[in-house]
Amino acid sequence: MARARLEVTLPEDVWVGEVTRSHPDATLSVLSVLPTERGGVALVALRGDDAPSVVRDIDAADGVDEVELQRAAEDVREAIIRVETTDARLLLPLLDSRLPVEYPVEVARGTAKLTVAGSRDRLSAFATALETMGMDYVVDYVHDAIDAEDLLTDGQRELLASAIRTGYYDTPRETTLTQLADQHGIAKSTASERLHRAEGKVIKRFADDALDVESDRSPLAPTND
Repeated sequence: MARARLEVTLPEDVWVGEVTRSHPDATLSVLSVLPTERGGVALVALRGDDAPSVVRDIDAADGVDEVELQRAAEDVREAIIRVETTDARLLLPLLDSRLPVEYPVEVARGTAKLTVAGSRDRLSAFATALETMGMDYVVDYVHDAIDAEDLLTDGQRELLASAIRTGYYDTPRETTLTQLADQHGIAKSTASERLHRAEGKVIKRFADDALDVESDRSPLAPTND
């Protein structure tokens, strides 16, 4: 399975694209979507300088049947709304390719940023569906999911798990490196190097997936320690 991050340029006549282009300081965070026979129902968090004005424009947009205010902040810069729409064109490629999407989906200035997960074939089908519907897109990254057994050696995985369980990473620490080494019957220097290698791989992998930071050296190949 792979995870892909895309930036999709929404057509001019899609309501969410039209509204966010008209309000360039506004960001819509789609928290969830429920497909319906006529389109879809979305729960949307809105942030912007004039949230009431954005809500009015959403309500007046073509393809929007109903807007219901769920919650609004006192400073009128934030709101949560329920939007019922008959125009769910971005949802259709996801349904056709049967790809789960990770929420929230951020939409600003007519561009939707979304992360999807699935097989390479389904990702390809999603891209094809976007192109068929005339939506331009840019792929920020595609990462294959890596199992912990592929990322770490047995020794690294066992030592790292033990360090977490015994409070080595707590503040203050509840165990020492010497104690960890004794528990595993290895020298302190070996424990230090093994733990350092494991930490490096986990941190780099997290940076690749969550922070969009790619390291120069791949952490995916286990070392023999």
